[in-house]
This record gives sequence, C-alpha cells and structure tokens, in this order.
Amino acid sequence: MGRASGESNTCFLNGPGQSMSPREAKSVPAFALMMLLIWPIVTSVIFSRMDKQKALVWTIVSGYLILPPLIEIDLPLIPGINKSMIPALCAALMLFLRRDPMGKGPSAPEMGMVVTILLVMNFTSPMLTTFTNPDTLFDGINVRPGMSITQGMADTLLVFMQLLPFLMGYRLLYNARGAELLLRALVLGILCYTVPMLFELRFSPQTNIIVYGYFQHDFVQTIRYGGYRPIVFLEHPLWVALITMWAFLAAIALARHNKTRRNILIALYLCCMVLLCKSAGALIQALIAAPLVAVARPKLMVLVAAMVASIAFAYPTLRTTPLLPVNDIVDVAMSISPERGRSLEFRLMNEEQLVERAMERSMFGWGGWGRPLFYDPYDGRLSSVPDGQWVIWLGARGIYGYLAQFLLLLVPIFTMMRALMRARGAARSPEYLMLGCLSLMLAMNCVDLIPNATLTPVTWIAAGALLGNARRLLKGVEQPGDLPVTEGILPKKAGLQTVL
Repeated sequence: MGRASGESNTCFLNGPGQSMSPREAKSVPAFALMMLLIWPIVTSVIFSRMDKQKALVWTIVSGYLILPPLIEIDLPLIPGINKSMIPALCAALMLFLRRDPMGKGPSAPEMGMVVTILLVMNFTSPMLTTFTNPDTLFDGINVRPGMSITQGMADTLLVFMQLLPFLMGYRLLYNARGAELLLRALVLGILCYTVPMLFELRFSPQTNIIVYGYFQHDFVQTIRYGGYRPIVFLEHPLWVALITMWAFLAAIALARHNKTRRNILIALYLCCMVLLCKSAGALIQALIAAPLVAVARPKLMVLVAAMVASIAFAYPTLRTTPLLPVNDIVDVAMSISPERGRSLEFRLMNEEQLVERAMERSMFGWGGWGRPLFYDPYDGRLSSVPDGQWVIWLGARGIYGYLAQFLLLLVPIFTMMRALMRARGAARSPEYLMLGCLSLMLAMNCVDLIPNATLTPVTWIAAGALLGNARRLLKGVEQPGDLPVTEGILPKKAGLQTVL
C-alpha cells in the first residue's frame, strides 16, 4: 500500500533528489506511513475547531511542514499520494462536506478568461504529451517505455491534485482576512519549526531519522561552511531556507503594521534563522525583498515583484542569448567559493544538455519515465541531473506545459499590479501591505524555480489567495467576509497576538 517514491513516471516531474534508492524503498517506515493515513483524521479535527479559512490554511501549512517526505500511498491506476497531496485532498473533502447551500454565503469573484485558459492548458498538457510520445526509447541497455493513455489520465489526475491548493486558496482566501491568515500561519508555523531547525544546526540533521526512521536526502547536501543546514521534514535544506525566508517577510509585514516590540523581535529572530539556513539563494532573495516589505509602498512592492517574476519567466529565453553572461556569473561564483562555483558550473552544463533534449520535442515534451533525461548507454545510469523546476517542466511537458504552469504563478502578481494601479489612495492601507508582501514572496519563489524545484503546496495556496484578492479588488466587489483591516484583521492590542 505504501512505498518510498523512487524511479517512476512522476519522479522527473517532482524534481531531483526526492527519491530513495530501490534498496531503501523495499521497507517503508511504519510510523511514516501511519502519519499519512491518519492525516484525514487530523484534518477533520482542525476543521471541527476552526472556521473554513483558518482550517484550510493550517491543514496545508502544517501538513507540508510535518508529514514525512518521499513516502507515498500507492493505489492502483492513480499517482502515488504523498505529503504534497494528502493535506489538499483532505481539505477539499472537508470543504465539500461543509459547503454552503447553493446561493448562500459569500463567493469568490470569477477567475477570468486568462486563468481559465491556463487551467485548461494545465489539465490538457498530460494527455497531449501522451499522444505525442507513444514510442519506446532505446539508449544502449537503457529502455524507456512510451506513454500510454492510462498514464496520461493518471498524470492529469496528478496535475489536478497539485493545483488543488491553488483552487481552494482562490475560492476561500480571496478576502483580506484570508491573506492575513496565511501570513500569520507561516510566521507561527516556522517559529515552531525553528526548534528542530536549531537542534539540527547543533547536532546534525537527524530529526527525520529520529521521528520517521529514515533520512530523505544526500547527507552531504546538509553540510555547508563548516556546519550543518537544517532539513527537518522537508525534501532538501533549500526548501527549509525558502519557507523560512517567506516567514521572515511575513513577519516584517505584520510588524510594520503594528510596531510592537515583540513583533519586531520575531522578525529579527526569523532573519537570524534565514542566515543560519546557509542558503545563498534565500539570503539574496531576502536582501532584495525585506527592505521593500519594511519601507516601500505596496505599489512598489508589486511592481518589483512583477519585474522579478518576469525575469524568472524569461530565463529559458535569456539562457540562450548573450544577454545573460553565464561565464561571468560562474567566474564571480568561483571567486567567492570555488566549491559553489563548480556546483554552479555543473548545473549550467546540465541545463544546456537538458534544454537541447527538450527542444527535440519542444511543444509537448517527452513525458515521464525519465524520457527527458540522459542515461549512460553502457551501464544505464542517469548522467544528467535536472535541478530547476523550469527545465523539469520544459523537458516533461514542453513549451505548452511550461507556459501553463509558470504563467499560472505570474498571473496573480500582474493582476494585483492592475488592481493597485486602480486603487490610488487606498493602496496604502494595511490590506495592500499584506498583499504586496504576498506578491514579493511569490515572485521570489518564481526566481527560486530557476536553480531549484521548490514548487510546493504552500506556493500554490499563496498564488490562489493572491489571485482571489486581486480579482476582488480589480472588480471593486465588497465581500461580506472582509473584515476592517485596522480593527479585526490586525488587532492593535500589544503582544504576541498581533503576529500570531
């Protein structure tokens, strides 16, 4: 019933370094599997004690932070269900059971034609890839099967499960309270997470071994600058660094609105945790975004977010032109750290090979089963490593799938920019501050998709919440679920309550 996610048709879509070896996959830790199986019960308890908005946020965020990585519940004819999907499926079921009668209660604004088209593209991409990849690939002793209709249907279901947080975030977190709840949950969740993070910084990353009985990645990846990087229950230390940086930005936004001593100390503490994560990418992103969240107007925040996200989106094109000085970037990295420079050079070399491979079937990609990758023809071992999410999308789903996924992350930012341009004086309100922060967080995640595959359920629910709020503000619709930001959203009572 359960298994460790290994070489499968979805492995390439999920990114590198997220699978166990076949030897390790023979035994699934019982407690890890039990945690996945009891999460529906945990979700039902959360929904019984909280309103729907808060319950959705905590189900997705806590599930992502706590559940065991790599372990999947393997059922016939459907993709393996893992920690990225179970919280979303459980939340969707509870929302269905607690749905309002038809026509009663507030409803989210219409998504609009562009988002609808992008969703259709996402859901049709797997089948289009299947239809264009029926052939079996032979490369020496390595054989990769063609894509079948059954596999295409399973991949379509996989896309639906991956986008569930986006859809639920849009439908439920479309008002000011929903966005604010998401920021608070990130701050509180990561504040709790810093306990095992500090433990791992001191005693080495072993929380997952102690709790679930296995280690989820290459241990060498957790060693940096003479010390350790925390990984806790996530797939890689870089994933921990990214969500810690998100929480840091959220804490700044909340502290900026209500400048209490505790709020500021919490933001400073999370800043220290970002430094201790020892991730150059997360640190650079924090250096760009944190000053904007701290002092800039929401319009400037969203404008910078749109520019940064656009550069990330255009990276595959820039990568093939002289506009991106790749060699100069490598030289700078070498001068700072020869080890990091060699790592960057290796990544860029892999990118070139994988892009060339992807362009052989440019429109709809190669599909799964490792078909977009290179293997040694003599021993059958993998000889290419896909790191960035963009190159994973491009190889597996082609330009069509790349546009469908990446544009779905960009549209919320640009829709919010349009809404702010129309808002004028109201754009200085605390509500817009939270949404500006959310835009920057999403933009920084888009940048992180260039070197890493850090696309998570938290990313998708944030994108959905931002899009829902942007569409609401763009249409000027007053939602009954909105609370006055200066009174109910961020209470002025001093103390930890203002953040948590």
